[in-house]
Amino acid sequence: MTKYIIASSKDWFAKYPKSDEFKDLNFLNIDKKEGLNLDFLESINPRYIFFPHWSWRVPQEIYERFECVAFHTAPLPYGRGGSPIQNLLLRGITTSPVCALRMTDVLDGGAIYNSLEVSLDGTIQEIFLRIAGCVERLILYICNNNPIPIEQSGEVVLFNRLSIADNELLGSYSVKEIYDRVRMVDGLDYPRAYLYLGRHRLEFSEAKFSNNDLIMKVKIVHEN
Repeated sequence: MTKYIIASSKDWFAKYPKSDEFKDLNFLNIDKKEGLNLDFLESINPRYIFFPHWSWRVPQEIYERFECVAFHTAPLPYGRGGSPIQNLLLRGITTSPVCALRMTDVLDGGAIYNSLEVSLDGTIQEIFLRIAGCVERLILYICNNNPIPIEQSGEVVLFNRLSIADNELLGSYSVKEIYDRVRMVDGLDYPRAYLYLGRHRLEFSEAKFSNNDLIMKVKIVHEN
């Protein structure tokens, strides 16, 4: 029976309810860096290794020996690099393809097997829930069709990975910019958007519009 591996260092894809078709395939799961080693992989000999989310660099010997499939939410080659969803939101982009691409030595630069469009509405947690559904469908498509990926074309635009400093809400931001900066980190393990009021740190979540007003939940953290 053909074997496949799901390698994911975050659990948002693992928690997504899978279809019966997905459950019928022979997947092994890896969630630790040390679990992804050449000796183990050669003993399994997977047809594909899928990386819904992986926090570490994959050794060259692995992606050259096995067909490794990464996932990236951006209209590649536009949007290679870090924090793709947040960078898209800050640019006012409302939808994006979720791309399944061959892992190579060029970050997010591999050929694309297929892509599915996803809405970027709502909180980061809601967006990742939609992305998880796309990733499942892309995995099924690849397993069932063994497609030949197509090389990327067009101008390469690189995104810089955002830091917690980018979550600070500034007085110069418009209401729409505040809304996007709150929702882009509202969920999972992201540090929330914040601002300082004296010695107090105000953290924001659950941003929504009511008519023309922006309403948010605030948590006040006292800092020494």
